[in-house]
Amino acid sequence: MSLSFKIIFKSLSSKLSELQAKDILQTKLKLSSAVADKFLQGEEVFNAISQEKALKQQNIFATMGINVNIIDITANVNKVDDQQSNSAISQAEKDAKIMSALDYITTSLIRLEEKVDELSQNTSEQLPSLDDENELLETSEPLEFDEDFDSPIKKGSSRLFLTIISCILLILLIALGISFAYPDLLKF
Repeated sequence: MSLSFKIIFKSLSSKLSELQAKDILQTKLKLSSAVADKFLQGEEVFNAISQEKALKQQNIFATMGINVNIIDITANVNKVDDQQSNSAISQAEKDAKIMSALDYITTSLIRLEEKVDELSQNTSEQLPSLDDENELLETSEPLEFDEDFDSPIKKGSSRLFLTIISCILLILLIALGISFAYPDLLKF
């Protein structure tokens, strides 16, 4: 027989208080106070046993006024294994998706490289050869300009410009003097 069942606390009978149940567990089963508290809180305290022993212990606890549940450990292990296998499958699916995305990116890069090679070949065929400078000089036309860049720039009359600047400067100086003399008169 496999040891695949455990006893876990469910509830107390209506006649029994928690202190009485703790005392019964300590005297009849010779459990320590801490272990009795853990059991009454619903934690797993006892080792795994066979199904027959679990049923006998359930009857013994019932005679003491303590209701217990029998839990099949193998079912819990199978659930954990199923979850791990599902996560392994989902991980395999993720890996497959990543590989297909990388494959797509790689093929796209190869296509782009081929296009760049084609474009570079087409442009090299269309452009004239620049290796021979003599051919370029013979086919080009000379540049002619209407203006003469060697002549000095003529300075216009700056007297009008200087008088306008001096008038503006004089007005600003007057406004500054008034603002110092009468600070309440001009507020900015």
